Amino acid sequence: MDNNNENSALNKPAVISWVAVEDKMPESGQCVLIYSKNGGVAEGAWLSAKGHFEQWRWNCIQKGVTHWAELPEPPCL
Repeated sequence: MDNNNENSALNKPAVISWVAVEDKMPESGQCVLIYSKNGGVAEGAWLSAKGHFEQWRWNCIQKGVTHWAELPEPPCL
């Protein structure tokens, strides 16, 4: 693969499919993108035993989550 094709593959936008929490929850402990009106977009996980989403990077409970999405595939380097 030449450099132009390789660079275009790295810059290909990811398609995010948001799921409303009223429709479906992710698997417990699955790392996902989460969206809330107060916090915007963050990385976290649904912890079913605790009944809430947690953000792992800041070790906090994320309240008011309305949607979640699976993490996109990382770029191939």
